[in-house]
Amino acid sequence: MTHDDIVFVNELTQEAGILAASMREGVEIQEKTGPQDRVTAADFELSRLLVRALKNRFPNDTIVSEEDDVHSSSISSSRVWLIDPIDGTDNYIKNDGQWSVMVGLVVDLKPVFGWVFAPANMTIYYGGSGYGAWKKQLNNDPIKFRPLDDLDQDEPARVIMGYRDRTSHPWVKEHPKVVLVKGGSIGLKVAKVLEGSADIFVHLSGKLKTWDTAGPAAVALGNSLDVGTLEYDELAFPADTVLHATSVVMGRPGSLAWSRKYLRAQAQGAH
Repeated sequence: MTHDDIVFVNELTQEAGILAASMREGVEIQEKTGPQDRVTAADFELSRLLVRALKNRFPNDTIVSEEDDVHSSSISSSRVWLIDPIDGTDNYIKNDGQWSVMVGLVVDLKPVFGWVFAPANMTIYYGGSGYGAWKKQLNNDPIKFRPLDDLDQDEPARVIMGYRDRTSHPWVKEHPKVVLVKGGSIGLKVAKVLEGSADIFVHLSGKLKTWDTAGPAAVALGNSLDVGTLEYDELAFPADTVLHATSVVMGRPGSLAWSRKYLRAQAQGAH
């Protein structure tokens, strides 16, 4: 990624988020697989905008959006862009500010650069390994995140999980080492870790898609956060599916060890 490429995707992601915000009032809403899985006209409009612009800029790369009619079962190039036009569609519909636009670049099945734009406060989070993790508010200079301290393995941790994941694993609410933190978009959950208001983002149900994680994982790796699963020290981006059929853990250094120590046995027992 050149500097100009990074600036291009920064501006594109922000353009998409501002467009979504302008469309929200009275936006058309449809059901995908049921009442708990909704999509809006803005999701489709942003998808078209992002896919078209990335294809024009990077014609030799594979572009995959959540809102594609068909998701290819195999990755046809070493460079793949994964797009979640509106991550947190329910939050977007409710207008609670907890939604974002996410773009991630995966190279040779590894997340290398990501963007998460939060229109509610006009802040974009971006970065990747070797580049750092940054945030930039509109019209302000970018700020680089400082490395986070290691997680104390004997202390409780502020764990941020999705509503459906918490519902599927009710035991986490009573866990003596878990202090639950709420949030919407996955990108904004990871941003809370970077900002210091949470320690770990955990997903236990094994239902996340690669466009849910590519952008946030790359930004997290830019600040040397732990990114992996309850079993593995890396988060795999498989070539033959868009599903992470695993847990997902992203957090302060030491989060993988902490999660395995306190969460793994009960999480595996719940399945």
